[in-house]
Amino acid sequence: MMVCPFDENRLLLILQVDHSKVTGWFAAHWGNDNFARPSPYAAMVLAAQEHDTGWWDWEIKPQLNSEGLPPDYIGSIKHLGGKVWLDFYRHGILRLAQQDPFAGYIVSLHADGLLTQGRGLLPYMPDYGIYPEVAEFLSEQESYRAELMKLLKASAEYSDFVSDEQLWTNFKLMEVYDQMGQFVCNRYPLNSTIRKNGPSNTMSNVPTPTQPGSADTILNFTIEDESRARVEPYPFDMDPLLVSFQGRLIPKRAYGTQDEFLQEYYRAERLAINYSLHSR
Repeated sequence: MMVCPFDENRLLLILQVDHSKVTGWFAAHWGNDNFARPSPYAAMVLAAQEHDTGWWDWEIKPQLNSEGLPPDYIGSIKHLGGKVWLDFYRHGILRLAQQDPFAGYIVSLHADGLLTQGRGLLPYMPDYGIYPEVAEFLSEQESYRAELMKLLKASAEYSDFVSDEQLWTNFKLMEVYDQMGQFVCNRYPLNSTIRKNGPSNTMSNVPTPTQPGSADTILNFTIEDESRARVEPYPFDMDPLLVSFQGRLIPKRAYGTQDEFLQEYYRAERLAINYSLHSR
């Protein structure tokens, strides 16, 4: 979950499953005269929408950290413990692949990227591949993707989308969608400068695919006020693109017990958050 300061007395929690929905919204509206729609469209939107829903396993009953506080998503594999984090990603990927093997393949690549500095796209991130349990997970996922690839190559629906070039393009798109979803969801209001980690306003300089045969670009978000940001170049099919999601407000304090925290977590006031992204 994303743990954000709200005021002197409260924290704002944004669940990863809700962040995933925002990410899927970006993918669903991606494409205009300068940016190609993701392809295969439905599978890529599904991958973006579900990329972090493995977190559901944990977020239905989240655990406090050693200080009695809800842990933030940044560095969560360390905060939660490798087994917890790796297990819920395994489950999330498997659930998704059972619905759509292409979407599952992309999210497996994304999970790999979270552990390997974005497969080279995010050099500022830690490289967790040095840890034995992570190395085992990476090897397991590589083998699982090989099995999924057999299905994709044999599929009339997906056999035209499995070239190395297409998969690399789609992986980059997945990373850009995730960076945008984090950037928008992990701050409130939108012009808050309190959070010092997470994506930059250039989406951590992830190269963003544009059109087949054209060079990648870098997106730049210019925050204009508490709820509006300008995106250049503008990648969406609606202008403005309205973004809505929900947060939970809980008391800002250390909790003595897990039960004490869960009482506040389950009955937390819900906050509707509405932002808009514009081309100008």
